[in-house]
Amino acid sequence: MKNSIHQPRFYRGEMDNQTGTAEHGAVLNQDYNRIMVEGPWGETKLHNVRKGVYCITGFYVANFTLVESDSGFILIDTGLNRGCAEELLRRKAEISDKPIVAIIYSHNHYTGGARTIIEAHPDRDIPIYAHPDTHGCTFGLVDPGTLRHAVERAVKQMGMLLPKTGPDASATYGFRIPQFEDPALNQSGYIQATHEVADGEELVIDGVRVQFHHVIADAPDSLISYFPDYDLIQHNAAIMPVMFPLYTLRGGDYRDARDLIAGINKIREISPEHLIGCHGNPVSGKSEVYELATLHRDAYAYLFQQTLRGINRGLSPDQLVQEVSLPAHLDKHPALFPAYIDSEYIVRGVYQGVIGWWANDTADLHPPAPQELGVVIIEGFGGVEAIIDRAQQALDEKQYNLAAKLVTYVLDAEQENTEAKRLKAAALRKMAQSTRSGIQTRNFMLSQALELEGSLPSMPWPAIPPLVNMPLPTVMNASPAETLKLLENHLEPAVLAGNTVVAAFHFNDSNQRCGFVVRNGSAEFLAEAPDSVDFEISLPGDVWAKIAVGALTLQAAVDAGDAVIDGGKAVASDFISA
Repeated sequence: MKNSIHQPRFYRGEMDNQTGTAEHGAVLNQDYNRIMVEGPWGETKLHNVRKGVYCITGFYVANFTLVESDSGFILIDTGLNRGCAEELLRRKAEISDKPIVAIIYSHNHYTGGARTIIEAHPDRDIPIYAHPDTHGCTFGLVDPGTLRHAVERAVKQMGMLLPKTGPDASATYGFRIPQFEDPALNQSGYIQATHEVADGEELVIDGVRVQFHHVIADAPDSLISYFPDYDLIQHNAAIMPVMFPLYTLRGGDYRDARDLIAGINKIREISPEHLIGCHGNPVSGKSEVYELATLHRDAYAYLFQQTLRGINRGLSPDQLVQEVSLPAHLDKHPALFPAYIDSEYIVRGVYQGVIGWWANDTADLHPPAPQELGVVIIEGFGGVEAIIDRAQQALDEKQYNLAAKLVTYVLDAEQENTEAKRLKAAALRKMAQSTRSGIQTRNFMLSQALELEGSLPSMPWPAIPPLVNMPLPTVMNASPAETLKLLENHLEPAVLAGNTVVAAFHFNDSNQRCGFVVRNGSAEFLAEAPDSVDFEISLPGDVWAKIAVGALTLQAAVDAGDAVIDGGKAVASDFISA
C-alpha cells in the first residue's frame, strides 16, 4: 500500500527549499509560480487550432471556443459576466467579421456573457444549446443566504482578500473573477437555453454536425461537444492542464471519481484529433489527446481505488492520507501538478463521499465541544504557556501542522490569546509559502493568517466585488415560482411558535399563484396555492426577484406598497418576520 518513494510534505518543512518570490512580491512555491505564469493562465492568447476553429485562452479562467459554420461561428461559452463577452467580441473581430450564429453552454459556470452576445446581433435569432440541467444549476447560484458560507470560502479560495503585492499577495493569476470599471459589465447576462440537448443527440447547427454527450465534472450539467467534420471535441470533462479537483476546500457536492472517469473515457472512446477544454491550452494529435486523457483517468482511478482499498482495511481518513498518494511518475508529471488540489484532500473527499463523516472511533460520535476540550488540554499541559512553548518548539523544528494544531486548542479556550494567534499565523504562513497547491491551500492559509493578525476584514466585505454577479439577472430570467422555493431555507421556525401557516403568493404581472406552508417548524413550497389560505401576498415578479437575492426585504416591499397583503395581517406579520 505504501509508496516506495517518500512524498515531501510541505507542512513539515520538507519543501521549504522550494520557496521563492514572484515578481509582485508573493512568497510561494517556485514550481507553482512557474507553471501558473508559463501556463495557459499567464496571458491571453488566440489559438488557431485548425482551419475554422479558434480558441481564446488566458482571459481569466475560462476559454472561449469558436467553430466556423456555414454563415458564421458557433460560440462555446460566453464568460463569467457581460464584460467577458465584450472582450470576446473584440477578440473575434480580429479573426473575422462573420457573426456568431449559435451558442453552446459547456456547463453553467460560463453563461454570463450570453445577453451581450445576443444584443450584439440584433438582426439574428441566436439559438442557445445546453444540458437539460444547466438552467437549474445556474439558477441555484441565486440563493445568497444558503450560499453565504460557500461564497465566503470561495472568496478566500480565490485569494480575493489577499494583498495585491508583497509576501502575502494573491497568486491565483488567471483563476480570478474578471472585474471591470463599468459596474454593468460585472453583471451576468445569462439567458436560458433555447435547446436542451439529450445525451448522444446529434444536431446540425448552421451546416455543422455536433454530437452532444452528457458528462459530470465540476458541474453535473457538463457537455462534450463533438464536431465530427472537424474531428474536434470541446468539453467540460475532468481534464485540465493541472490535476482536476475531485474535491474543493470551498465545499460542494461529492464528486464521484467514477462519474468523472466515465466522462474522460468518452473522450478516449471518440479519440479526436483536437481537444479543447474549458480550461487550458488546446491539444492536437490523436495520440497526444489520448495520452493526456488516459493520464488524468489513471491518476484519479489510482487515488479512488487505493482509498477504497484502505477503507476496506479499516483505515481512517488520517491513516489513509499517510499511505495513499500518487506514485512519483504521476506526481511529477506537469499535467498533474497539484496547483488547484492536494491529493490528500481528494483522499479525504472520497472517504467522506463513500463512508460519510464518521471514521470508526465511537468517541467521535458525541465529541466534547472545542472550548471544553481546549480547557482540558491546557490543564493537561500545565497551562497556556506550556502549550505555547511546545508549539513554538514545533514551529522551530518545522513541524508546522503540529504547531498550528497545538495553539488551536488554546484559541478554542481563549479566543483572543494574542500569542496563540501569532504562532498559528506564523505556522500557517510557512505552510502557505511552500505548498504546491497555490490556489486553494495557500489562499486559505494566508487568509486565516491575516485574520488572526487582525488585517483581514470580517464578512460582509463591502470593498470586495461579489464572487458571482448572477443573482438578480438570473432571478429575473427565472419564473417567480422557482425563486419562491428558496424561501424554504430561510424561515426562523421559533418565530411562528409551532403554528401551521398557509400562504399564497400571487405574482400579479404573470398571474402566477403559488403556495407556501410552514408546519412543525419546516417549510413546504406548493407549485399551486390551495383554495384556503391564511393570507395572500400580491406583488410583481421583478419585486420578488429583488427580495429573493437580498436586495429588498419583503417587509420593505409591503411598506412601500409594492407588495399587498390580503387576509390575516397578524399571521402575515409573523410570517414576514420569520
